[in-house]
Amino acid sequence: MEIKSLWPTPVGIGNFNSIELSQYILTNYDLNNVKGEVEGYDIFEDNTSYISNFKNLAYDKFDEYLQETLGKKISDWKSYKMKGWITGHGKDYSMTIHNHSGAHLSGVFYVMAEDKNSGGDIVFSDPRSNANRGYDEEFESMFEKYRHIPKTGEYLIFPSFTYHHVNPYYSKLRICVPVDLYLHGN
Repeated sequence: MEIKSLWPTPVGIGNFNSIELSQYILTNYDLNNVKGEVEGYDIFEDNTSYISNFKNLAYDKFDEYLQETLGKKISDWKSYKMKGWITGHGKDYSMTIHNHSGAHLSGVFYVMAEDKNSGGDIVFSDPRSNANRGYDEEFESMFEKYRHIPKTGEYLIFPSFTYHHVNPYYSKLRICVPVDLYLHGN
């Protein structure tokens, strides 16, 4: 996993094998009528081996991120919960600026993102509210947003407080699975 330090906010970027998961989602989910996390949907309630394997993979990637950034493991906490959902799946999909309040870490797993020239890039904003206030344009590079163009089989992991948005996607199909990790202390 490559760790990029954006401001002092580490964003992990890596790859995973998404072939079986994409085939399973395309076969078993109606992408025209997908429930999201706002409706309380959690993909991990699907107990099939495909989703269980993906849950284990997400756990391992979060664990790796914690080890590389904090020197900790998920098992260092008393308990944890992961919640995931399907999103980013149709033409004109976009997501306004938001963060994942309440979660500790968030990830986006790009199960299917073949059309790289059709928008849909994720853009991270500087989390330091008003940090750029009073600076002239010579300092603009210190506050630049980080724009990432996703690829199939790629994932990003970041602290859940990090504000981000998704620019409009202009192709027919893309499948993303955002996952939130909640860590519960002693």
